[in-house]
Amino acid sequence: KKIEAIYISHIENDNLNLKEHLTKEINKQNNRKLVIKKEKTDATIKTEILNSNMNFEYFYKPTNTEKCLNYKIVNNSRKCIEYGKVQIPCKKKEFNLETKIDLISKNKEVLFSKVYKQSFSKNVCKNIKYSFNPTYHIPANKDKLIKEYNTKLAKEIAKDSINDINLNIL
Repeated sequence: KKIEAIYISHIENDNLNLKEHLTKEINKQNNRKLVIKKEKTDATIKTEILNSNMNFEYFYKPTNTEKCLNYKIVNNSRKCIEYGKVQIPCKKKEFNLETKIDLISKNKEVLFSKVYKQSFSKNVCKNIKYSFNPTYHIPANKDKLIKEYNTKLAKEIAKDSINDINLNIL
């Protein structure tokens, strides 16, 4: 039987609005007569957020700029005795989202199941002018950043999963 009515079940800990994104993607499908209902449905989309996190990596980026590393005091003046290349402190933020999306028929048969992984990384380096300031630390707004970037990833996963369901099932 062709699937015409679908229900998106509650997603535990859905602070990324994944259910909302799935609903929007289903409503965008012009060529399909797919409706979202709570009762008398042909199938249910069951989603689980497996992993939603942000990883930090600190590194130093070499530059062509040289700066004096050691001085020698001669007659009350400094004279550089050792030069070295300036390295700028940088940080890499990597956002990861992994979800499992299942399409289950009303007979409890799994029609479609796939784990989706999306990631996004962003490198930020200090200006050479500030390269001697203390290096980066984990931001206080870490949870806000995870939510902001992983919500964008959730939107991509919703789009990909509904397209996959359309191609494979409908």
